[in-house]
Amino acid sequence: MKRLAVLMFSALLPFLAGHVLAQPATTLPPITTITFAPGSPLGTATGQMVPGCCDLYSVPAKAGQTMLVSVAAEGEVTFRVYGPDATIGKAADGQPLIQGKALPDAAPDDNAKAWVGALPRTGNYLIAVAMADGGPVLSPYSLTVSLQ
Repeated sequence: MKRLAVLMFSALLPFLAGHVLAQPATTLPPITTITFAPGSPLGTATGQMVPGCCDLYSVPAKAGQTMLVSVAAEGEVTFRVYGPDATIGKAADGQPLIQGKALPDAAPDDNAKAWVGALPRTGNYLIAVAMADGGPVLSPYSLTVSLQ
């Protein structure tokens, strides 16, 4: 009986291993909410950026507020700012896929390091901090957001 169980397990092992290995190992990065100390219009976040990756931040804001965003880093770290209607899914390569309209001058092709603008709607704005492939292996960064 033991031998039969071992034979059955041995026959199933390749199937089970293939099934487990077929599962995607990449998960979406968490979305961190930028917080502001009471009475302060300034919020900051720090991180370590890996080429080809991105970190996601949410900023609750009201229509008409002026938001200033800047990033300081050793490598070519940039950011994009999306309106409250943005959604996040997973692309075929496992990276975050952001769908929605980016704000003017803070879109994926703008390579923004600093941005200021009046917010058109109330809601949670999404900031995606990213570094292009080919940069340093690891680049520390500091993201600063001001709301007024």
